[in-house]
Amino acid sequence: MALRLAAPIPKGTEYLADICEAVGPKYGISPYLLLGVCFAESNYGLALKPPGPAGSGDFIARPCTPERDKKMKDFPLPGVERKVLPGGIPSRKIAGPCEAWVPTHTGWGCGLMQFDYEAHYEFCKSGAWKEPAAIIEQAAKLLSGNRKQLMKKMPSLKGTALEHAMVASYNAGVGRVTKFLTEGKKLDEATFHPGYHTKICNKADALAGKAGAFACDESKF
Repeated sequence: MALRLAAPIPKGTEYLADICEAVGPKYGISPYLLLGVCFAESNYGLALKPPGPAGSGDFIARPCTPERDKKMKDFPLPGVERKVLPGGIPSRKIAGPCEAWVPTHTGWGCGLMQFDYEAHYEFCKSGAWKEPAAIIEQAAKLLSGNRKQLMKKMPSLKGTALEHAMVASYNAGVGRVTKFLTEGKKLDEATFHPGYHTKICNKADALAGKAGAFACDESKF
C-alpha cells in the first residue's frame, strides 16, 4: 500500500515515498523522516545539478590537503579541478592565495540524500549514490547507526531529544553532536545549518499529518 501523505510532495517525486516506506521499517526509521531528510538535503532531488537522483550539490571549493589529494588521485570526482585561488576561499575563511579543489559541474554532495564524497568515500566511489533506493537505504543505515551510537555515548538522551540528536548527527556527525551536547550547547550550534534537525522533524510530521511521526521504531534497537 502506498505511503499516505498528508502534505504533497513535488510532482514526479512520489516514487520516493514508496522507497522510503519499503526501506525505513527495516532499520526502525520512519519513512516520513527519510522523506524529511530528502527534502532538507536536496528538495527531493530538484535542487541538485542536474536535477534528479544523479545530481550533486555543495559546490564550495575545498583546500588541498594530503588526504584529500590522495582521494582525488585514486578516484577523481569528475568536474572538480585543482586550481590556485588568489583570493582564497572566503566562505571557509581561508585567505589566498591557496591551492584548492574547485567544483565546476559536479559538487561534493552526492545524490538525493547528499552523501559527502569525502565522508562517505567508498559508497560515493561505487556510484551507487545515483540509485534512489540505494542511497535512501544508506541514509536509513546511517540514521540507525547514529542513534545506536548516541544511546551508548549519552544514555541520558531519551525520547524526542534523542531523535533530534540522531537527525542532527546526519549533518554534523555523532562525535560533534555529542561534544556540543556534553558542553551544554544547543544542537543548532553543532549542525552546519541552523534549524536543520527541526526542519526535518517538522517536515516528517507535516507529511504524516501527525506529531511525532519522525520517531524511530524502538523495537529495532
